[in-house]
Amino acid sequence: MDNKAIIKYKFYLCRNFLDKLLSENLITEAQRRKIEKKLS
Repeated sequence: MDNKAIIKYKFYLCRNFLDKLLSENLITEAQRRKIEKKLS
């Protein structure tokens, strides 16, 4: 696996985690967007 694939996969895992937090109301939609911006 090349680095790009690894980074993409990590980003995918992070997004899944954020979705989970959001669905459990542990973070707000605005917080999720802010975190996602920092990741990309």
